[in-house]
Amino acid sequence: MLAAARRIVFVCTHNSARSQLAAAIWPQHSPIPAASAGTDPADHLHPRTIRIARRHGLHLDRAATAHIRDTVRRGDLVVAVCDAAHELLTRDPPRPKPRRRLHWSVPDPAAVNTDRAFETAYADLLSRITRLAPALTPSTH
Repeated sequence: MLAAARRIVFVCTHNSARSQLAAAIWPQHSPIPAASAGTDPADHLHPRTIRIARRHGLHLDRAATAHIRDTVRRGDLVVAVCDAAHELLTRDPPRPKPRRRLHWSVPDPAAVNTDRAFETAYADLLSRITRLAPALTPSTH
């Protein structure tokens, strides 16, 4: 096992696609709680995110997006699923500053805005999550 984690927070720019999908995939692979957030959240989830989540039997916990400053807590493992969020977290981390961070460069499916692009993002996230989840253990500290 690589590390213990109290919670994992997936972050992208708008919190409307990649981070939401990742947080919805995570519980199928780990008992560690998950959340998602954005550095510049959109007003709502992308409609294709909802469609792809339903297609794969994923549960989206909320219909709203969240800002990273309102989501990240001390002890969270933060996974930036896009380059822009990673760069911002490196330059201007939220408070409390995440001590542990990962960066996954998953292309933005909303930029292409096709079901195929969203399916590709889903498959990429699923692959990464299935590799990460077994390496983490739940933490209560």
